[in-house]
Amino acid sequence: MQNRLRPLQKPHLRRISALCAARSLAYLCDMSSLTALLRLELHPHLGGLQRSQAT
Repeated sequence: MQNRLRPLQKPHLRRISALCAARSLAYLCDMSSLTALLRLELHPHLGGLQRSQAT
């Protein structure tokens, strides 16, 4: 039973998936998209600051 992962132990898998998606999107758009997604993924509470810096 020790091999079972609880939901709180899996967030890193979601982060890895998000980083892969961000990298793919960066190739389609531009590197600023990658930067924006990384900031939102690593620091979700900074989302409001991100928008104010984009201008």
